[in-house]
Amino acid sequence: MRVAHINVTSGLSTGRIATDILTVLQELGHTGLLCYSRGYPPQGVPSYRIGNRADVLLHALGARLLDRAGFLSRMATRRLTRQLALYRPDVVHLHNLHGYYVDIRTLLQWLAKAGIPVVWTLHDCWAFTGHCAYYTWRRCDRWREGCGQCPQLHAYPASLIVDQSRRNWREKRQAIRRLPNLTLVTPSLWLGSEVKRSFLGKRPIRVIPSGIDLQAFRPNDEPELQEDLVKRYNLSALAGKHILLSVASTWEPRKGLDDLMALSEVLPEGMMILALGLTPAQCANLPQGMLGIPRTENLRQLRALYTAADVCLSLSHEETQGMTLLEALACGTQVVCYAATALPELVTPEVGIAVPEGDIPAVAEACARLCAAPKTSHACRARAQQYEKRAQFAQYVGLYEELAGGR
Repeated sequence: MRVAHINVTSGLSTGRIATDILTVLQELGHTGLLCYSRGYPPQGVPSYRIGNRADVLLHALGARLLDRAGFLSRMATRRLTRQLALYRPDVVHLHNLHGYYVDIRTLLQWLAKAGIPVVWTLHDCWAFTGHCAYYTWRRCDRWREGCGQCPQLHAYPASLIVDQSRRNWREKRQAIRRLPNLTLVTPSLWLGSEVKRSFLGKRPIRVIPSGIDLQAFRPNDEPELQEDLVKRYNLSALAGKHILLSVASTWEPRKGLDDLMALSEVLPEGMMILALGLTPAQCANLPQGMLGIPRTENLRQLRALYTAADVCLSLSHEETQGMTLLEALACGTQVVCYAATALPELVTPEVGIAVPEGDIPAVAEACARLCAAPKTSHACRARAQQYEKRAQFAQYVGLYEELAGGR
């Protein structure tokens, strides 16, 4: 069986997920191809790069001026379809089609004509909106009726002036309707329920959570590494404190940085927040009682920070799964999150607490309770074990075999 994956990136975020699925696919005796726009060729997986840097820049410029993200890069997409025709996949697996690199009309039209079964993993909500990838934190439901007058025009994928969200919504719906054999996959029950309320709601939907590498994320066994991190990032203020760690790759508004700052003002004595992934400007504007650092240099450092924390916090207002919580649990660290979108699906009473969205005093109380009576590292690890990477991604291979007739 031959499976082609299409995603905006290789190696990072959703690109890592695609590569891991392809690795499992190969281990089970099949072959795969990763088609991507940005990043580096993945090791051990055949790949094809879609377009080039100039294509991406032109697409991004067109999105800024015309609000047509996902409807440009036609020539790069035609070259992609020629590559797919040469590869002759039994199944095509789509991931993020936004990111300024592909024309979804050209791609989906070719897939419909070829009659190839399609799996589309929705890592966010872009596939069924006219503009945005996330909308819950803005309390927007225009996507249910056709978008228009978009309240997030300047959010990714940003448009400076023109609002074509209604046109984009209609053209997405039209292009997707042409696919005769489409199966949607979401990483959480919450996102699956949102999809059912959209124009995609009549399509088959499977829930397959993204898996976690329990070898990469485990309790830190290098005590000297924690000492090195204290010196490297000037974290001496954390000495003797209960550490509340919060992690994000990009601290956009929905991720809850403002909520963390408000929390720092009401925390009991002896607790301090450490936010990971901030920009230098964000670090400079933090209140007392809160520290911020940029990305770690490697997974070893990230693992050490997760392990050193007393609690891992996610005050994000919208997550389609919540991988930072899983990473913390895999390192044996208990968690606190908002009971919002997909996050509470991960948090059981044995490993942490989910509190009402926006209730900062309740977050402070939950952190105090967990620091006073911690959940066991064993329970946290056991919870993460339920999302072990190979077991999760093997479900995709079973789905491919089902759609391709067992080839």
